[in-house]
Amino acid sequence: MMDVYEELRDLLDKMPTGCPPAPEVIEILKILFSEREAKMALGLRYRPSPAEAVAARAGVALDEAKECLEGLADKGVVYARQKDGELGYALLPIMPGLFEFPYMKGKHDETIEKLTPLWKEYLPKVTAGFGSPSTAVMRVVAIQEEVENEPGVLTYEMVYEMIDRARVTGVAHCACRELEQACDGPREACMIFDDTCTFLVERGFGRYLSKQQMKEKLRECDAAGLVHQVNNSRDHLTLICNCCPCCCGLLKAYIEFGNKDVTLGSGFKPNNDAEACTGCAICAEERCPISAIQIVDEHAAIDIEKCIGCGLCVTGCPNGAMKMERKEGWAEPPETTAELGLRILKEKEKLERFMELMEP
Repeated sequence: MMDVYEELRDLLDKMPTGCPPAPEVIEILKILFSEREAKMALGLRYRPSPAEAVAARAGVALDEAKECLEGLADKGVVYARQKDGELGYALLPIMPGLFEFPYMKGKHDETIEKLTPLWKEYLPKVTAGFGSPSTAVMRVVAIQEEVENEPGVLTYEMVYEMIDRARVTGVAHCACRELEQACDGPREACMIFDDTCTFLVERGFGRYLSKQQMKEKLRECDAAGLVHQVNNSRDHLTLICNCCPCCCGLLKAYIEFGNKDVTLGSGFKPNNDAEACTGCAICAEERCPISAIQIVDEHAAIDIEKCIGCGLCVTGCPNGAMKMERKEGWAEPPETTAELGLRILKEKEKLERFMELMEP
């Protein structure tokens, strides 16, 4: 008979981001879920279900299910959403979810201290399998001021416009930076939207910001040299991660471990005006997160094939020598987050397993 924690890991592995087997993840699940809670989690599905349905699938009394599910939601390891007057609960993926949410309070209690060494071992194993050759999980965006004057810019490339379209906006601590503590970048840098934002703020994991404050926060993160990554779909923002290569699990997977499927570069590339460039090397030494710029003959030389189009070289140039231009041959993101997940699942031949999580 399969151990309850291995059953839970297998259930999580059906998600688009997966949950590969490893000793560390079993230990992580044991810290996050008691055995009783793990059995309850086996009754959850990808979409929110009322407590009655979860209780029936888990084979427990309704009162016990409600108490247990609320406790799990308060810990940030089960998602809860109010819709049409009914509270529903859903299984969170390993990322984004089970890893990030417990760190978002920015508090390093005993549980976090136990989790940290395990996550440091396990995250490279998870992110190694992120995305598929045709579809990245995340997408890099440049700050809007640097691209909005380019012809043909689309709404989903205009990050301020995407923020304006959100119903609810807020911010939480960056789990990666809280985990690694490897730099002095802003900790409160994970920007959250709509139902996810409501859940996290109401459960004490973040705080609401106005849309204007969100744009100011984004500019603050840009000034700090952080790469802006969003969910790789065109419909709406789920999150904006403001990432540094020393802490971010996704950028590490891309840069250090060679998983080029984890994030899609923006549809733009920097162009350097040689006459305005003084060769100060700020772009190469302080701003470029992936070492795509070198100083050659006292001017910045950009490796466009390597560049991810984050625009940090542009916003950090003291002489205005850099500007962003449209990049040819860019792969357009999926229309919706659902299509994003389905594309990855189909390419990895995991769609049939995932559909088990959609059953009533």
